[in-house]
Amino acid sequence: MNGRTLKLLQIALLLILFFAGPETAFAMEAGTGKISGRVLDDRTGEGLAFANVLITSLRDTTFARATISDIYGFYELSDIPQGPYRIQASYMGYNSHESEFELSARKMTVDVRLSRKSFQATGVEITAERQVQEQGMEKTTVNIAKNSTLTGGNAIDVMQSLPSVDIDVNGAISYRGSQRVTLLLNGKRSELVKSLDQIPAGQIERIEIINNPSAKYEADGMSGIINIILKKGSKNRQKTRVSLYGGLPENFGGNLGYSGFTEKGNFYVNGGYAHKTRFQTKEHMRINDAVETPDYYQYDRQDETLNNLMLSSGFDYSPSKRQQIALDVSGSKKFNSADRSINYKTLEKSGDCSYDAIKDIGIDLDNYSLDGALDYGYRFARKGQQLRASAHYNYFDQSYKMAHEIYPKSAPIERAFQNTNSEQLNKIGDLSVDYEHPFGDSLRLESGYRYSQRDLRNDFSSESYDAERQEWQSDTALNNVFHYVQQIHAAYAEINWKLKIFELRFGLRAEYTTNELLSKPKDNYLDLFPSLQISRKMSEQLRLFLSFNRRINRPVLKMINPYTNEYADILNMHVGNPDLKPEYVNSAEAGAQFFSEAISGSVSVYYRNIDQAISRVKSASNDSALLVTFMNLNNAQLLGTELSLNIRPTKWWQMGANANIFHTNLEGAYGPNLIDRSHTAWTGNVSNSFKLPWKMGMQFTFYYRSELPDVMGTYLDRWYADFAINKKILKDKGKLIFKISDVFDSWRYGLDLTGTAESGYVYHQSNRRKNESQYFILSFVYNIAGKKKKEKKMNYFLEGFAK
Repeated sequence: MNGRTLKLLQIALLLILFFAGPETAFAMEAGTGKISGRVLDDRTGEGLAFANVLITSLRDTTFARATISDIYGFYELSDIPQGPYRIQASYMGYNSHESEFELSARKMTVDVRLSRKSFQATGVEITAERQVQEQGMEKTTVNIAKNSTLTGGNAIDVMQSLPSVDIDVNGAISYRGSQRVTLLLNGKRSELVKSLDQIPAGQIERIEIINNPSAKYEADGMSGIINIILKKGSKNRQKTRVSLYGGLPENFGGNLGYSGFTEKGNFYVNGGYAHKTRFQTKEHMRINDAVETPDYYQYDRQDETLNNLMLSSGFDYSPSKRQQIALDVSGSKKFNSADRSINYKTLEKSGDCSYDAIKDIGIDLDNYSLDGALDYGYRFARKGQQLRASAHYNYFDQSYKMAHEIYPKSAPIERAFQNTNSEQLNKIGDLSVDYEHPFGDSLRLESGYRYSQRDLRNDFSSESYDAERQEWQSDTALNNVFHYVQQIHAAYAEINWKLKIFELRFGLRAEYTTNELLSKPKDNYLDLFPSLQISRKMSEQLRLFLSFNRRINRPVLKMINPYTNEYADILNMHVGNPDLKPEYVNSAEAGAQFFSEAISGSVSVYYRNIDQAISRVKSASNDSALLVTFMNLNNAQLLGTELSLNIRPTKWWQMGANANIFHTNLEGAYGPNLIDRSHTAWTGNVSNSFKLPWKMGMQFTFYYRSELPDVMGTYLDRWYADFAINKKILKDKGKLIFKISDVFDSWRYGLDLTGTAESGYVYHQSNRRKNESQYFILSFVYNIAGKKKKEKKMNYFLEGFAK
């Protein structure tokens, strides 16, 4: 080839590149690649959902590509010509980030960390904060640490602040109209969540609500999973946090937390103590339609002294860039006492009182719980391929003692004495292994195995005083031992497939269950639980979703223990049903999530079809006493709709609103009572957060639940409001918080029921209960920040152990 020919070829090539455009020129020069990464909060390391990401070429400023991160903060840009680029990322309430990089390979990971910004308003510095409630495709996250109205409270107060959650007077939690919700602590089953009043609100970081769990989660729970995440301090930074509070009626406590770091890890320790006094009152009135049968009235008051200690600690260690080990240990101690007095009256139809007696009870409750989890994660060289293993054990030991004394008011010397003691020992353990393998950039397989065992034992003993012999004698007819062991082997496989506008998740879980109960033969059964989730991204501000799953609700200890250990109130007894079967739930939900700077939220419609539905029922054991137990109904359906909104009307005002309307059909029978009932009810709550001048803030929350018809009757409507105001002090390191719980002292519980006794006559009962719920609390919080660890690339592959 001579020089003239070579020159002509060079000119032709330049002309082709010129008309093809700069993008093609870069592609022919160096090929194309893909850029992916994650937009993160630089302080917490959490992903920022729906952040804006923009890249521009440093060779040609006319070339630009933009996208938005997903709900976990991940973003991706494909078919990018190789070369130098500038990346810009922004998120509401955060400082924008800008940096340069060189794309020289087919794939490149660029993570972006954003810091929260501050701005001046009327001379007051205001620091941007994340929303109290954040919506995601898989879960809703409620940032508890942002809610000042929970200061000085416990996990029950926290639960009452959650959307679509209702708590009855006994502390039983309902979500979306159902008590079949699974509670987890740090992603694990724990006995601590069965006594939520011993978990201080000051030790809770956030709550995760998973409405439609996929196959990788346990199959228990009709209405989903509520996961309580405890505070673990600040990663890669030394920090000390102190909080003290006191209030009226008698209510005081505090929390102390410290977090630090080593060369290859982080550690934390949090401790808290809470002391509280409160009263409970109950009134029961039973009217029997039978002319010859008298009516019964009782008034019950209990004055309690509650003491709770809780300690949580943990350490994570990274022996290499691909490995991480985490150890978390928590423990609690509860020592409560109470004085209870019950006044029983028998009322003749004429209105005369034919029997009037008092029962005094001294109560001592003492328990402790120890919970430990060891997690291991390994990230393979291939991006996205990882292995996780976990071992968890929980030990719970409780003693519940009551000293009974009963006497007629007309003859105080005729007294009867009884001592009862209920000893409960629960041991729960599980082992799990999870594996994740990507097939390209859009297809991912997750699979795993889990073994769990629950060993539950309850020993009950009673003794009565023999006045003639002047000695205590064992009540052999009442003494009992109940032992229940359950083992579950579970395996799952799940496929995640991401397309341009669609995301599909399909999974199948198999669980093999073995139950050992009393002298009954072992009960073994195998179940399959499919799940399907589809979402479509309509725009950067709108996403639609559809889901289906099948779940199970296995009876808990209280539901199946046939021996009662509640002899305090002899006219209202509770026993379990050892023949109770699990209920199976087929669930479907469809809805939309929408996002903008001023308003975001979700709306959905859900449906539950329940076979062998478990229901709590009340029946008349005689003309004065009622017996509460559990039974399987034929079928139940639940249809509901939920709306959740986060609104920011101004820079200084943030508002959240939630409403849930549900309709239930129940079919079945117990004794002479036939059930074919339909009812509709709704719950709603509104929270407002205001940023005020002089470094002050204010929060106000309101909750309402309508009348709730049920198998047992009709529960009366209920409402309450909480208020808190705070001020930053000591150069913004400290904060004073004043809170009023139940501002209008409006919290009440009521149940009206009508039933048919075994003998055929109709009876009516009204129950009214009141817990002391109005408190005035002043709190002081102080944060001491220490040195910060040098920035290193963090590992995120251990996220998601809650499976």
